[in-house]
Amino acid sequence: MDCKEKMDTTNTKHMVEIRDLHKRFGDLEVLRGINLNIKKGEVVAIIGSSGTGKSTLLRCLNYLEKPDKGRITIGDIAIDAEKCTKKEVQRLRKHSAMIFQSYNLFLNKDVLHNVMEPLISSLRMNGEDARKRALYYLEQVGMGGKTKQYPATLSGGQQQRVAIARSLAVLPNILLLDEPTSALDPEWVQEVLEVIRDLASKHFTMIIVTHEMTFAKEVANRIVFMDNGIIVEEGTPEEIFRHPKNLRTKDFLKLSKPDEFTIIHSMQFEAMLPMFIRTGLEYSLEEKAPEGLLTCIEVIERETGNRVGGAALAYAHDVFIIKAVAIEQAYQGKGLGTMVVKDAIKEAQGRGAVKIFLVAKVPEFYKKLGFQVVDQQSASDISTCYLCSRYHNGCDSEIMMKEI
Repeated sequence: MDCKEKMDTTNTKHMVEIRDLHKRFGDLEVLRGINLNIKKGEVVAIIGSSGTGKSTLLRCLNYLEKPDKGRITIGDIAIDAEKCTKKEVQRLRKHSAMIFQSYNLFLNKDVLHNVMEPLISSLRMNGEDARKRALYYLEQVGMGGKTKQYPATLSGGQQQRVAIARSLAVLPNILLLDEPTSALDPEWVQEVLEVIRDLASKHFTMIIVTHEMTFAKEVANRIVFMDNGIIVEEGTPEEIFRHPKNLRTKDFLKLSKPDEFTIIHSMQFEAMLPMFIRTGLEYSLEEKAPEGLLTCIEVIERETGNRVGGAALAYAHDVFIIKAVAIEQAYQGKGLGTMVVKDAIKEAQGRGAVKIFLVAKVPEFYKKLGFQVVDQQSASDISTCYLCSRYHNGCDSEIMMKEI
């Protein structure tokens, strides 16, 4: 099969070379002189906070966004941003394929014809050859049995696998994957990651923008950390995740390790009481589960299996209420509180909630998550806090609400 020539990694020549790449949107310079080399067969994961230029870099590599300055080489095609022609851009694009967050499938075509479309329209293949190649790559991503289905009948994970097959079928020198799992529900993420793992094992050259840190650590040969439009640090997964040198990298990783933790749902409220007490919440070991308890949200550290945080979601007095948000002291500052609250909101939404309440000991934290303070009259059925002599007299707790 002609795909095999794309998997030859004996040549160590750089497949991609990026030199002094700049991109500006109005007054905002998003890319500020990017330099990067990628070898054939290498998998590079780009990590960093939102708005640091990661996706823009990928879009510039495929000239979906035209850089303002710099030189891009993919395979044997080199383009200078300041004097490139339309023909050169078309040639460059044939060497790469981009996989988007949102699949970009043709809704009026079945799975097979979605993959065949670029083979016929761009590569000018005849119908039978295009069909054979499309079927081959659909089999590679586990979608060979769904060729006659339409996108609307597929799960998000299945749609993304079709998009990957379509990109592979044009035999690109490099795959550009922009947050390929960010639009997926959690249950579909792993099936897409498994396809990408398989491609990595076959030495497809890939640049992956991802927030899945464990996945990046497992699959990539090299990690690139971007911040404020520049490459701050790059190295092997071991170097970046275990021994980062730059302070900005260290700060990002400290706040970006949700994949080291997982959330489980239970009804074990009493078992969580010692943690609530340790973190300063006013509970006793004899406390009963709150009225209308729907679920407990537990944060579990994957490595140890220990519970390190959590909360409870209840439905009482005709409202949804988040109770007892707590993170063990040693694990605070890692974004786990936000993780718990967002999970509670998602759970409430799934049960039909349009607004959600909580009692906040640290109101400013919840304001950043979109909660607003409600007046005592509105909160009278939700909490008895306002009856306490310490309410706003030594205790800064507030009853808060968020529309969802």
